[in-house]
Amino acid sequence: WSAGASSRQGRGGARGCAAQVLPAPGYGRRRRPRHQPRAAHPGKYAASNQLATAMSKDKFFEIEMVVRDDEVDEYGVVNNPIYASYLHSGRDVMLEQLGISVDYWTSTGNAMALSELNLKYFAPLRSGDVFVVKVKPVLIKGVRIIVEHMIETLQDRKLVLEGRAVAVCLNKDFRPTRVFPELSASLIEVFSCKVA
Repeated sequence: WSAGASSRQGRGGARGCAAQVLPAPGYGRRRRPRHQPRAAHPGKYAASNQLATAMSKDKFFEIEMVVRDDEVDEYGVVNNPIYASYLHSGRDVMLEQLGISVDYWTSTGNAMALSELNLKYFAPLRSGDVFVVKVKPVLIKGVRIIVEHMIETLQDRKLVLEGRAVAVCLNKDFRPTRVFPELSASLIEVFSCKVA
């Protein structure tokens, strides 16, 4: 679900400092998690029906997160590229809750990559804001999984962002391959994901 090593992001500091190149999510040292799933972590290979406790009525998986000081720009709002990392974290936690973590994929030699990400912004987040990332896989089509996202403020459920991502399954040679059977089965069971 990562954008890959070639899509490194640069961010300038608030005081006109030189741009700092940050590794793409999933590469290098992992930061301390800033998110908390709404349900207890069920374990590495747990049954997917335990994920239901972390889902809302509209079949979105939800994860609470907090905006950190280093994620805001000189205007005091979350820098636009940071929202993509929030969605990435939401997808990763959802997969962990399904028992199919990134470690599992790497141990099999397979991978998943983000091929498209479309975001529509409605309101800004500021440092210290508590918000909810909502993730819902809606369609499995060949090698692709279409995933809908939303970000809402926790307190008043004000819509901050809507997004749509396309993830592609890759084999050991990093070539597109049909969606992995164990992933497909879990997404259909838990999210009633459509298959085209």
